[in-house]
Amino acid sequence: MVGSTQGLPLEVRLSAYLDGQLPPDEVAEIDAILADDAAARAVYEKLKLGSEFGARAFERMLQEPIPLDLVRNIKEARGGDDDTSSTLGFAAIPISETRAPRRSAFWPQALAASLVIFLAGGAVGYLISEQKQTSFQSAANEFTPARTWLDDIADYHRIYARQARHLVEVPASEKDHIAEWLSASTGVAFTVPDLTAQKLTFEGARLLVANGKPTAQLLYRDAENEIFAICFLKSDPVEGTTAMVESMRNDVGLISWQKGDASFVVVGPSADPDLERIAEAVSTTI
Repeated sequence: MVGSTQGLPLEVRLSAYLDGQLPPDEVAEIDAILADDAAARAVYEKLKLGSEFGARAFERMLQEPIPLDLVRNIKEARGGDDDTSSTLGFAAIPISETRAPRRSAFWPQALAASLVIFLAGGAVGYLISEQKQTSFQSAANEFTPARTWLDDIADYHRIYARQARHLVEVPASEKDHIAEWLSASTGVAFTVPDLTAQKLTFEGARLLVANGKPTAQLLYRDAENEIFAICFLKSDPVEGTTAMVESMRNDVGLISWQKGDASFVVVGPSADPDLERIAEAVSTTI
């Protein structure tokens, strides 16, 4: 048992707690800290993971066979003696050369050294755990594609396309208010497109947040009760109008483009053959 760790850093106290090196009163104190402090619990779990990792590594090291070169060097150092001690792989020490045990101040130094090694081992385990977690997160981030505003739009569309009574936030009967409200909210001036020629009926609008920006959503319905949407937000300006880009998010089809300082997308069922035609009509009227 190490003794009191009062006044030492939390990591040191938790390391001693983990190895059962604390007196009962401090064990109760650490138990209370872990019960009430989420940050302390997180540090404890990392120390625990590092300790387990170090223990497994040490156990694997002990199971490794003794290198053949080491065995040969020991035998050569003994000059090829063939007595009983040679079977043990160690040179015999003459009795006359052994020193009588003596009492000294060595044991406090050994205890201190042991404590330093113990704490260093805990710190190494903690750092290994931290490094493994950071490396894992870095690898995950490297292979995870970055989300775009179109991913947010596709998620919104799946939710609102299933709504019947609450499809829109502001109904189509307030078209003038919708244009004023969404223009002021998004910073994009627009006109609500009339898509009756594409057999779509305007239902109303919503204000969304995509890629951290206020985003307008105009919703339309066709004769088969399928829902289509036009969404747009403020973006970095480009010259003129970019080419349309078609993409899919499972069952949701998206055709996007950029015009000036705004990005647009028409959203609908991915299987609808008229989605591109609808997008072309929107791009010339919005």
